[in-house]
Amino acid sequence: MRNMKTNSSTFLELIWDDELLPTGLDWGLLMLRSVSSFYLMALHGLKKIGGGPEDWQSLGKAGMNHFGIEFGHVYFGFLAAFSEGVLTVMIIAGLLTRPSALMVALTMLFAGSYHLNKGEDPESAFIYMIIFLFIFLVGPGRYSIDSMIKNWKS
Repeated sequence: MRNMKTNSSTFLELIWDDELLPTGLDWGLLMLRSVSSFYLMALHGLKKIGGGPEDWQSLGKAGMNHFGIEFGHVYFGFLAAFSEGVLTVMIIAGLLTRPSALMVALTMLFAGSYHLNKGEDPESAFIYMIIFLFIFLVGPGRYSIDSMIKNWKS
């Protein structure tokens, strides 16, 4: 019975030990940045960034009209495509992570609002928004180009 208690307490210590994986937060941020950015880019961004001005026009019009913005549709459509298709790659690399993540989060806010307004499911856009807002707030972690630049300057 004593061994069982010892094994149990060892197991609990293992679970709650902050030093078990001292860089666990950094590995978690790398996985969160990489996986969420990859899927947003692959499933949405590449098609949009490659669509060109005609697609950007319709994307901007769809996203901005329900906010009462009836100008600059190509510009706003390009920003959305750029966010999903280019800034996601920068987030994967951890380069200019915070401003890129903020831009993607704002894009997802507009995308989710658009889908909500149309009576469609906004779930994935709002989940992406929260993920990228989290990355903006916490930063890219140790395994990023931003961290390498910061350490190089120090």
